[in-house]
Amino acid sequence: MVINRPHSKLKSLLILILLSFVACPALAFINIESLRQIDGKGYLGQTTLQVSGQQGNTDKFTSQASTMGVYRLDINEWLYTASYKYGTSANVRDTNLGSGHIRHTWNYQEPIAYEAFIQSGFDEFKRLNSRNYVGGNLRFRLLHSEDNRLYAGTGAFYEVEDFEGQDEDTEGLRGNIYISHVARLNETVTSSTTIYYQPKFKDLENYRLRFMTGLDVRINETLSLDVDFNLVNDSGLPEGVKQTDIDYLVGFSVKY
Repeated sequence: MVINRPHSKLKSLLILILLSFVACPALAFINIESLRQIDGKGYLGQTTLQVSGQQGNTDKFTSQASTMGVYRLDINEWLYTASYKYGTSANVRDTNLGSGHIRHTWNYQEPIAYEAFIQSGFDEFKRLNSRNYVGGNLRFRLLHSEDNRLYAGTGAFYEVEDFEGQDEDTEGLRGNIYISHVARLNETVTSSTTIYYQPKFKDLENYRLRFMTGLDVRINETLSLDVDFNLVNDSGLPEGVKQTDIDYLVGFSVKY
C-alpha cells in the first residue's frame, strides 16, 4: 500500500506514542525476564519506544512500541506484554506486526513453579493473519543469587494459525522448552538472555527457535538505555517466506 499523505508518518508516530502511554496505567513470546527478576511485591511495569528514520536518497521509517508489567501477590505472579512494530521504505509499508501475552505463575518464588499462558499475534509480511495459542509450563529455578539468576521451563501449548492464501487454519500441539539467564554485571548494567525451542509434536522438523539477548543500562531510577538482539527461526512458514528474522534495536525504556 502506498502512503501518499505527507503527514502519515507523523500521524503513525503520534499514535504509537499515545498508545504506549495510555496503555501503561491499564496494563517478543516476548522477553520479559529482565523485568521479571526484579524482586518485590505489587506492580512493576516498563514501556519502551524505539523510532528510526531516514529521508533523502534513502527514505525509511521504523517505529516500535512495547509495554510489559508484572503484578505479584504472596505466591502468585501475573504478567502481560504487548508490542507493535511498523515500518515503511520508499513510502511503502514493509513492516507490520504485533503480539500480546498474558501469563499466570503459581509459587513463583519456589524452585518449581507452574505457569499458564495465552498469546495472540500477527505478522503481515510473513503472511500470518493471526497466531493464537494457550498452554502451560513447569518453571525450574536453577540458580538464584544476587548477581545471577538461571531458570528453565518445559511444557506445551496448542496453537491455531491463519496464513494468507491457505484455505484452512493450521492447528497443532507444540512443545515449549526455554532457558533464561539474567546477570547483574555492575550497579547499572544488567544482561538477559532467553532461548526458546518449540517443536511441533506430530512433525519434529517443524519447529521454532528464538534467541533473545540484551543489555539494560540504567540511567536513573526510572530511565534505562536498552540494547536488544533477537533471532527467530521458524521452519513452519509458507513457501516463499524467509525462515529466519534478525532484529537489533537500541532505545529507551521507562520503569514504573
